[in-house]
Amino acid sequence: MRIILYLGKGGVGKTTVSASTATAIARSGKRVLIMSTDVAHSLADALGVELSSTPLEVEKNLFAMEVNVLAEIRENWTELYSYFSSILMHDGANEIVAEELAIVPGMEEMISLRYIWKAAKSGNYDSVVVDAAPTGETMRLLGMPESYGWYSEKIGGWHSKAIGFAAPLLSRFMPKKNIFKLMPEINEHMKELHGMLQDKSITTFRVVLNPENMVIKEALRVQTYLNLFGYKLDAAVVNKVLPPNSSDPYLQALIDQQAKYLRVIDDCFYPVPIFRAHQSTKEVIRPDRLFELSQEIFNSKNPMDVLYMNDKTQTLEKINGKYVLSLYLPNVEVEKLAVNIKGDELLVDINNFRKSIVLPNVLVGRKTEGADFEQGTLNITFAN
Repeated sequence: MRIILYLGKGGVGKTTVSASTATAIARSGKRVLIMSTDVAHSLADALGVELSSTPLEVEKNLFAMEVNVLAEIRENWTELYSYFSSILMHDGANEIVAEELAIVPGMEEMISLRYIWKAAKSGNYDSVVVDAAPTGETMRLLGMPESYGWYSEKIGGWHSKAIGFAAPLLSRFMPKKNIFKLMPEINEHMKELHGMLQDKSITTFRVVLNPENMVIKEALRVQTYLNLFGYKLDAAVVNKVLPPNSSDPYLQALIDQQAKYLRVIDDCFYPVPIFRAHQSTKEVIRPDRLFELSQEIFNSKNPMDVLYMNDKTQTLEKINGKYVLSLYLPNVEVEKLAVNIKGDELLVDINNFRKSIVLPNVLVGRKTEGADFEQGTLNITFAN
């Protein structure tokens, strides 16, 4: 069983790359489900079919679905949804506003994750490919399995205390059924999924980006937070790369600009493998064109494989009361090492090599205290 999640900034071509990967896997003879967890779905457009929350067989071995979180909440979480909606209306919100606000924070991410869990556990597929929402929403989704236990415990505890101490007062607002009874069961599902997401032989993450400054910064943020969560980035796909040269001065200027950012990408994501897809002159839609794109991206590689076998590209630990950021930089000469901080970025210069890391919030504002290089790993200590 393989789970592959594609992450990245909106508009970089994440859906197209995800769909091309799923098409290639299907045409290799493996059963694959591609699902979109993005609220602004475009997977149906890429595949050229109508999709719903029920998997549809697009062609042999290729199944696709779009998770409709709001419909799922209204259809299958009626008690919880109605409960919070009635409380909001009691507090003065009109019915329409109350219905919109009744979606509990984290519920959308939880439902998306349950779809991934159910697909992985169903036994119907050899692989599940996830076309994830833009970065911020996906980071919340990836943090959800770990934090759900804490939330369910707190909410469940609150519910028990409320019933015990204020039953007469709350009885007219509380539903007759215990809407919190599902929380332990879902918590077990989240724990199991968390284990699957952190199992690097099952789940890997891939970031899609374009050779543009803002997009690269967003992709670096993805890399940082994947490492913090203990998830594995096994590839970066650079999409919409222009041809190497042009007789048109305007286009050549764009090509030169891209060339500069392509070098930045090579440095920043090293040693993770980087794949490229050129800007197409025609729309990449429907399985045949998507399969062609997959051949360009992966060439002779099997997109279902784990494409990078080594451990995390970076780790953050607290040692003797101080934070130590470790960067895996094999085969790098360290005669000339410079470490600088610029805003929320850590810049590591080694000879002609520069690696940029977007710092997690806990390190922003801290000064570096020292660095050492040991067995292919650069360890940077931050002051308290």
